[in-house]
Amino acid sequence: MTVLDTERHGSALVLTMNRPEARNALSNELVANLREAVRAAENAGDVRGIVITGAGDRAFSAGTDLKERATLSQAGKGAQSQALLALSEEIWRSSKPVVAAIFGWCLGGGLELALACDLRIAAEDARFGFPEMRLGAYPGSGGPVTLTRLVGAARAKNLLFTARDFNAREAEQLGILQRVVPREQLSGAALAWIAEMEATGPLALAALKRSINLGLSLSLPDAAALDQALRRPLDATQDYAEGMQAHFEKRRAIFSGR
Repeated sequence: MTVLDTERHGSALVLTMNRPEARNALSNELVANLREAVRAAENAGDVRGIVITGAGDRAFSAGTDLKERATLSQAGKGAQSQALLALSEEIWRSSKPVVAAIFGWCLGGGLELALACDLRIAAEDARFGFPEMRLGAYPGSGGPVTLTRLVGAARAKNLLFTARDFNAREAEQLGILQRVVPREQLSGAALAWIAEMEATGPLALAALKRSINLGLSLSLPDAAALDQALRRPLDATQDYAEGMQAHFEKRRAIFSGR
């Protein structure tokens, strides 16, 4: 049995973490497979978006595989955390939108993975938390950074300092989640989200994702300059010409990614 299942649903590539017996804990093998799958999607022109979810019914992911971690040296523990951070960076760099479809427990490294995605949708039963503080550490793969950027410093400190669990509705109110749906609708809603994006130009979406992600670390003038540098070349693309023609002909544009 593979630790990661991949399946195509129209223009969406669905990556399912397949370790339900371990609540989809993030082993080194699973993290490596996820990173490779996200990287490989870059070369698939017919993939418009990626959905990451988990198998079983208990957890999106309970976090880093602590049983595996307990067998590692200090250097090995550091490499394990770095590998999850490298996966997050692969998602940030990807030109494709990445959606986390969350249910059940989403803890520690599993939450760090979800926070690295562009958008997050969750079932009503989803529960979140960073339990690392109760182990005498704190999230080591970028979680404090991404959480703070999403919800602000004070709210991030509240969640991290207390190590408390919180539910899907609170996560939605904080801005961590963009949608909350009944459990039985989760998969369909995530795929529908990717399908909605088919109406946008893939080159434009990729440039916009890069502008937003990179612009967060720049001053306002520098972010605006980067935005212009990414936006202006789109005017010369076949996609832009097709979009304009489709607008005047009152039809849906057929983008080619060129």
